[in-house]
Amino acid sequence: MSAATLRLVLGVSMSVGIDLHRGWRRPGPRVAAASVLGLLLVVMAACGGGDRVSSFSPQRLLVFGDEANVIAGSDGLLYTADAPPVAITTQAGAKYSVNARNLDAGGAPLATYNCNALAVWVQAVAGHYGMGLAAVPPNATTATVVPDACNPYAPNAARGRIYAQVGARVGSIAAQVANHQVSTGTGFSNTDLVTVMVGQRDILDAYALYPAQSEDAVVSIVEATGRALGAQVNAIAQAGGRVLIATVPNQGATPFAAAQNALADGRAALLSRMTQRFNAGLRAALVNDGRVIGLVQADEQLQLVINNPAVFGYASVSAAACTGLTPPPGSGPFTPTNELLGCVAPTAATASAPATPGTLVTGATVGNYLWADHYRFGVDGHSRIGNLAITRAVNNPF
Repeated sequence: MSAATLRLVLGVSMSVGIDLHRGWRRPGPRVAAASVLGLLLVVMAACGGGDRVSSFSPQRLLVFGDEANVIAGSDGLLYTADAPPVAITTQAGAKYSVNARNLDAGGAPLATYNCNALAVWVQAVAGHYGMGLAAVPPNATTATVVPDACNPYAPNAARGRIYAQVGARVGSIAAQVANHQVSTGTGFSNTDLVTVMVGQRDILDAYALYPAQSEDAVVSIVEATGRALGAQVNAIAQAGGRVLIATVPNQGATPFAAAQNALADGRAALLSRMTQRFNAGLRAALVNDGRVIGLVQADEQLQLVINNPAVFGYASVSAAACTGLTPPPGSGPFTPTNELLGCVAPTAATASAPATPGTLVTGATVGNYLWADHYRFGVDGHSRIGNLAITRAVNNPF
């Protein structure tokens, strides 16, 4: 029995003793001993018979989802979830967030990116377990040479593999799982940590149907889509994987939602409701017993910041940090852009190099704006979700 459990038992027995002095009849020694023994057995049974839960030590990290999870490979390529996939050429290590540049010996920024800095959430999880990440192209085989996405442990092979794609929707996850199975020649095992974050595009796709379809109709669409995602996560877990599934942050609090609300009051509230029902559908469908699936409540984590920006040191939770962004469309289908891949953080002055402003709006830093562009969260949002995911992985009895 752990020391914490023993303290719990002793604390309860002491409480019984206090109540006895308050007027209860003191039991005989045999009754008291039997009571404490029974309490011990109950506590031990609740803790799994007294066995210590061993620490989870994953051997692979498998990343599924949309562009919140991608990092460009060393070949400078990212891929969309279109059929067929479209290659996006960018800097090696680029992310859909604020990017960090490499520096020369004097501290001046170079054109290339430092993928290890300003990590996205799956990098935080990978780093916790000492894993590098590789970017697996779509339709890969066991013969495909998979480039590193960000592997600080090279020349050791990256044990994390990113199958996530730009623009992925819930319906894209099945193809990503198939890509994993074909490219590795394996399925899932109980030493695989699987991360999933997807659903933003599904919510925005359904939102584009409004007002041609009613509010109740578009809300029903996303709730059903959340349930479909839950079923896919369950299937991965049933196949042997240990899954961290992240909820979708509030789409009614994005800069896109603010622009929509300026056009027609109530639009942001609709996007919030759609996000809530997507996540509710997901939660309802999950076999969330805590043993094979861990729920990463990204929505609640970022909502704390949205509700209390000053407490968390934020200058803005409703505007985009990066400059040079195409304004979001006033109506019609959601049209993604790749401008965020070129967003870079400022650099500090050194003895031989001046400070550079990067491509952030005046007053923005990598830590005080929640959103990087109109839809995607920035560096601090990734950090908060990454820390939450690590806590969930460590505390779950995987």
